[in-house]
This record gives sequence, structure tokens and C-alpha cells, in this order.
Amino acid sequence: MTILYFILGLGLLIFIHELGHFLVAKANGIRVERFSLGFGPHVGFKIGETEYCLSLLPLGGYVKMSGQEDFEEGDIVPLDDPRAFSSKPLWARIQVVLAGPAMNLILPFILMPMVFMVGRQEPKYLRDVPTLIGVQADTPAAKADFKVGDLILQVDGKDVASWDRVLKGIAKPAGSEIKFKVKRGSEELEKTVQLTSAEGGGAYVGLEPIFFFDMDPVVGAFQPGSPAQTSGLQVGDRVLAINGQDVVDWPAMADKVNASQGQAIVIKVSRQGEEKEFKALPIYNAEMKKYVIGVGKGSNPENYQKLKYGFVDAFKKGVRENGMLFGLTFKVLKDLVTLKASYKDLGGPVRIAQISAKAAEQGLGNFLYLLAFLSIQLGVLNLLPIPVLDGGHLLFMAYEGIAGRALSMKKRLIAQQVGMFLLLTLMVFVTVNDIDSVWGFRGILDKVKGLFG
Repeated sequence: MTILYFILGLGLLIFIHELGHFLVAKANGIRVERFSLGFGPHVGFKIGETEYCLSLLPLGGYVKMSGQEDFEEGDIVPLDDPRAFSSKPLWARIQVVLAGPAMNLILPFILMPMVFMVGRQEPKYLRDVPTLIGVQADTPAAKADFKVGDLILQVDGKDVASWDRVLKGIAKPAGSEIKFKVKRGSEELEKTVQLTSAEGGGAYVGLEPIFFFDMDPVVGAFQPGSPAQTSGLQVGDRVLAINGQDVVDWPAMADKVNASQGQAIVIKVSRQGEEKEFKALPIYNAEMKKYVIGVGKGSNPENYQKLKYGFVDAFKKGVRENGMLFGLTFKVLKDLVTLKASYKDLGGPVRIAQISAKAAEQGLGNFLYLLAFLSIQLGVLNLLPIPVLDGGHLLFMAYEGIAGRALSMKKRLIAQQVGMFLLLTLMVFVTVNDIDSVWGFRGILDKVKGLFG
């Protein structure tokens, strides 16, 4: 299902992107030879002069136009062919190139209002006044002396009236400095913190409600073959006690498992109103540096709510949400360029597939929200002035408009090869980071070793 949601989601975004190139090319009288979703070996059918294909590798797509150097593949296009891409005026070619990213940037303004009309599950605390319900030990928040009960008034000089606004204000890469204004009793205080890296990517302050909200010790998932799974525990079980000691929340459960130091434990759970006991033998996790039973946290549906809006309100909220996501995308790009963030903060195909599946499980609204956000990123990234991207083609065309002549094919080819090398290198690093954060190289190597005894 993860692969299916990934293909459906990414396929839609790629289709919209290539459809933009296709429609504007046709409108300008350019011959389109092939419309392909994906790369590599393909199957398809032909209607008129255009072949429509589905290709083996779903990580992209292309529109092959007569006279476009990138996809000539050795074909010779007559210079006097009036329907060739290269024969069209500069303004027409610019329209064709811009159309793909433009479609991706327009799509969120269709999807996001649908998100608010369909509704999506949200934690109830997002609408609450941002009063601290906890502070994690040994975090930037603890070091800055935040206290339970502090009311957050501002984040980086901007007023925040709800946790939703606070969380969007602190959505920055690790190492970023954030200034808070808080109210403690009748006193207003200013505090500055530096974000700490979170396991698996991202960053945190240590006061976010997610650390303290919905922490009921409910079983939500298992690692395959883990002690928890083989013990007889089931998804939905609520852990009541471990070795006779009451368990009040998920962190307390994790602490009690680790305290076993690998000795067998007795887990008492409540299952559909009936109490049951199971035995499990915790194992040591070298990456987490503690003993675990391989169980994932479940959620209490009572802590979430689905909000729906009429068309007008949904459209307004959708526009505001898209504005915030555009700002966040440009902020990440700026941080990457200024080296405040690294490639480890990015997500590649593996991470996107994982997040797509989780979003789909949470309902149509969450899935559409993810698609809108990815479409914004795809549109913006394609406009970067990097050869092989649409932005690179626009850069060549800008040179042509200023110099009065096109850049030589030799120089263009060299630039495209450099651009392709840089993009492929970045993709490899991001994908490797994805695999490490999702599955862990240590675990993969252990499985490979196991195949050889």
C-alpha cells in the first residue's frame, strides 16, 4: 500500500506538471511526439501524432517535442519545420517551459480548499491557547528555563494565539535561533533558544505539545518479529502495568522496559474491557542505546477532531495555508543555500513514500494536504536555475533574449551534464539518508549477514 500511495500521489503531481507543458505546446502549434509518465521501458498507445506512455520508473516524466534538444535521441529535425520547438519564437518557448511548474503551483489552490471541505483529523490542542503543558528535560526549552504554565505570546516577534501558529513559527532546521516572548503570571519574559536535531530528521525545542499530548500507553504497531509481537500483544491493547508497577503514560512504559536490562517482564494490558498478562524478553537496541520490545505507540481517537468548512471559508483557509507552505519552502531553500540546513533535513523517495502512506491512512484530507505541499515544492524546485530543470531552460532562454542568440549546443550540453551530476549526487545522498532514518543501515546489514548464516 505504501508503494501504491506513493505512485498515485507522485504520479498525479508529475501528470499535472507534464500536462502543463503538453497543453501549452499544443496551443502554440508545437508537435508533441510523446507524453510519458516515468522513464525507461514503456507501454503506450498513439492518438494522432502523439504517443501516450506509462514507463517503468515512476520518478518523473517528460513531454517529447519535435526539435527540443533534450529528447532528440539522434533524430534530425529540419530547421525549416514550423512545428518544431526550436522554430518557435522565444516567448512561445518560455510559455511552454513555464507551464509545467505553473501547473504545480496552481494545483495546491484547488487541493487545499478541498482539504478544509473534506476535513482532516487534527489534534485538538492545535486550536488551544499556547500554554505549556510540559517541558522535556535536557532540551533547549529546559535550558532556557521554560516552565509549565508559561503562556507563549510571540515567536520571533510575531503574535501567536494558538499552538497551531506556534508550531508553524518554530518549523525551522536544527541550529536555528528562535526568540520567544512568554507570560509567567503577571511578568513577561523574553527567551532565546537554539533548535536541537530530532531523531529521523527535523528539529525541536522541547515544549511542543506532541511530547505530552496523546501519550496514553496504547499499542499501535509492532516491528516484525519483535518481542512485543511474539508475546501475544495486539494493536489497541492499553498497557496497565509492567512487573506489577502501574504505567501512566508511554514514556513511563518505555522507562520500565529499559529498566529490565534484558530480563523477562510481565505486561498487564486492558483489551476490550478484559485484563490480560503477557511475558516478553526485551532486547537491546544499539541505536537507541536502551532495551526495547519493538512496539509502536497508538493514538486515542478522542484526542483528535475533524473540522469541515463551507466553500468560501475553505477557500480562504486554503489560500492562507498555501501562503504559509510557500513561505516554509522558500525558508528551507534559503537555509540550504546559507548552509543553516543540510541534505539530511530533506526527504527523498523513501521518506515521501512512507509519509504518503501515513497520510492516506489518516484520511483523504491529510492525503490531499500532503499532495498540495509536495506540489508547491515540485513547482518551486523546478524553477531553480539548474540545468536539466525547467529553471535551467529558462536561464538559457534569458541569455538568448539578452545576447540576441542562443547559447551554443556544446556549452548547453556541458551545463546540463554538470546539472545532472549535481542532482543525481544530491538524490543519492538524500535517498541513502532516507534509508538510514527509516530502516537503519545497521539493521539492514544485520539482515544481510543473517542470509549467510
